[in-house]
Parts: sequence; structure tokens; C-alpha cells
Amino acid sequence: MLVLIKLMHNGELLDIHIVVDTLEVLVVVNNCDISVVVFGEDPKVWQFTYTKIADPVIPKCNTFLLASELTSCSFNETGRNVSNRIAYIDEMMQHWRNRSEVLTFPNFSKEYALSIYWSSLTLTTKGQQPYPMNSLENSLEVVDTLIGLVIFAVIVGSVGNVISIMNKEKSEFQETLDGIKFYMDYRKVDSDIQKRVLNCCDYIHDQGISKDESVLLGGLPRKLHSQLAIHLHMVTLKHVELFRDFEQGLLFELILRLKFQLFNPNDYICRRGELAREMYIVKRGQLNYVSDDGKVVFGILKEGAVFGQLAILNLSGKAYANKHTMTIRSVGYTDVYILRQEDVNDILKEYPLAQQNLTQKALKMLRDDGCWNNTIATEQSSYGSTVTLEEQLERTGRTINSLCDEINQLYEMFDNMSSDLKQRLARLEGACNTRMKDTK
Repeated sequence: MLVLIKLMHNGELLDIHIVVDTLEVLVVVNNCDISVVVFGEDPKVWQFTYTKIADPVIPKCNTFLLASELTSCSFNETGRNVSNRIAYIDEMMQHWRNRSEVLTFPNFSKEYALSIYWSSLTLTTKGQQPYPMNSLENSLEVVDTLIGLVIFAVIVGSVGNVISIMNKEKSEFQETLDGIKFYMDYRKVDSDIQKRVLNCCDYIHDQGISKDESVLLGGLPRKLHSQLAIHLHMVTLKHVELFRDFEQGLLFELILRLKFQLFNPNDYICRRGELAREMYIVKRGQLNYVSDDGKVVFGILKEGAVFGQLAILNLSGKAYANKHTMTIRSVGYTDVYILRQEDVNDILKEYPLAQQNLTQKALKMLRDDGCWNNTIATEQSSYGSTVTLEEQLERTGRTINSLCDEINQLYEMFDNMSSDLKQRLARLEGACNTRMKDTK
């Protein structure tokens, strides 16, 4: 409600426009013997005036100090009639003049603020609004109300869609979880294993990793997929000693072959003595390398750690015969990326020089660690060991074909020799028979 206050100050009549919400304010104002004019449902109340949006006043001193302190903002009213402050209002204004600051807004901002306020009231159909005075204002009121209804419907519909999608995902997850529970109950799985399986399902659902990364990223263009993979793994792969200072193209191909795998708490990633064919990169979580019985912890592998890098090269001279030398166990849920030996060998076919450099670097690392046995294989024979299964089969096929050709040649030679020997035996037999007849 708009209130017009007529105030006499220094012989000058001032008009003050204020907006009040309750009648209590009017009573207090009336008690000050000030002339008050209240506008009720008059449409002119909403006509714009700059006094409706006052500039904010901010104190520049501490308002929580006592009035006796120098930096206090409080006006000392000791011994004064606070119910008749109009009598010493000049002193109060003088007191606050240097202790406050007015944030002045331009008139355009005030007009815009009042327009937004009016639009908000119209869109939400709340509060007292001005009455339209002509056809143009009527049209504007109707259009604004319709826009408000459309916006409200869109918001409600969007919220409804979000809730329905959440309910759908929850129901699908619950259906999958019920199926797993039924299967484990039907197969009489141990309760501890059931608990681990259910906890893993909850973790996968909460983390949003229920789908395979290859499926999620399979629809992306290869270039974009490569950029995403490089952003995730390039820094880590460059820190691997075996791949340090290698060309970018080879690293790109290796990154695209990384496979994601999630390990549960207390899962063993590898055990000492098992066949080693993978390199592991810890992306999130923590691993411990422990004793064979798992009771003693020798060290910790945190995010960014890499192990098993020499396992991706099938070098025949390793002292441990391509087997793991440590037992690695997961502490909690751990995200690990795996690079397999077959994938590395397949890539190295396109990079023969990198294959030789990689083998030489691996041999140097093995010799430095004292893990290379010259009695098992020589350096020269180890170069050709980083080949794929297809290459090995192809070489074996060529060897078999060569042996078949040699066998055919030997068989043909044997056949020719047999024919010649038979002819010679026949001639010898004829000569013997002739001599025996002559003797008789």
C-alpha cells in the first residue's frame, strides 16, 4: 500500500512516498502527528515514480559498538523523547551524514527493476497488480499471463520428466539387483560373497559406471575418442619409464588399447608366480603389494602408479620366465586400466624401429635390476620375441611349408634312386643268370 507523508522541514513542505504492508506502521506514523494520505485501490498507485525504489543506504562505521565509542554509528538519544524524534531529526541527519553512504542507481535501473517486479507478479498471478486502462494494456496483460502459464507448464513438465527418468533408472537397477539376489540364493552362494556382490552393485550404480566405457565411447568419432583418451592417460603413460621419449603416434595407439577394469576391496589384481601378460595403470583408488598370505604389506600404489610394464614384452631371457614377482591387492574400490601384451605386439608391427628400441630399453632395465639371464636367451634371439600370435602362426606355417617342400624333394630323390637301383639290380640279376648258364 502506498502512503503519502507530508512533512514540514525548515519551513518547507516535503512529500514523502513510502510503501507499507501493515496498518501498524500507519498507526506509528500517525502518532508522530504527520499528515498521512493512504492510496488504496487507486490505479494511479502503480504509476512509476523514482521514490518508489529508494537508493540503499549503507553505514560506513560499526553499528554494533556502543554509542560512547568514537566509531559508533548509533545516535545518542539519552534523555530525549524517542516518541517525538521529529523534534531532533536535524541532529540525527547531521549525525548520519558522514557515517553512511548512499548507493545511487540510475533511473533506468529503477524503471527496469519495477518492470521486472510487475512482470513477476503477473506471471505468478500473485500480489496486487495494476489495472489495465486501455486495450493495449489489456492485450499485454493477457499475453503476459499466457506466457507465465506456458513457462509454468514447461517447468512442471521438465521436473516430471526428470522424476520419471530417475524412477525408471531406479526400477531397472532394482530389477537387476533382484535377479542377482535370486541367482545367488538359487545357487546357494556364501553370504560373504553375496554381501560383496551387492556392495559392488551399489557402488557401480552410485558412481554411474554401470556401462562399459567402450560402449559409451564407441559412438564418438575416432578423433574425438582419441582426444578424450589422450586427456585421461597421456600424462600417466609418458611417465612410464619403458615408453619415455617415444613418438606420439605409438603412444596414441597404446592409449586407445587401454581397457578399464574395476576391482573390489581385497581383490587380488595379480599373485606372485602367475603368468604376466598385462601392464596396469592405477587411475583411482589404492593398491598394496603384500606377502603371499596377504598378512604383510610391503608398499602402497596410489593414483597414477604403473606396474607390470615389462610384462607386455615376451622376452625369453627373463629370470622369472614372464611371471609376476609381486602380489598386488586392492584396498578399496579401485579403477585400473590394463594394457595387454597382445595389443602391444599388434601395434608394434607398424613401428619396427620402436619395437627394437623398446626391446633394447627393456633389456637394459632387466640387466640393471639383475633379472636378465644370459644362459636362457641371448640378446640377439630376444629381439624377435615381441611378435603377435598371428605372426608366430604365419612363421610356423612358412616353416611347415618349407619342410614339406624339402620332404617332397627328398621323396622324389628317393623315388629316382629307387628306380635306378631297381634297374641296376635287374641288370645285375640278368648278368648273374647269364654267367651261371655259361658255367653249366
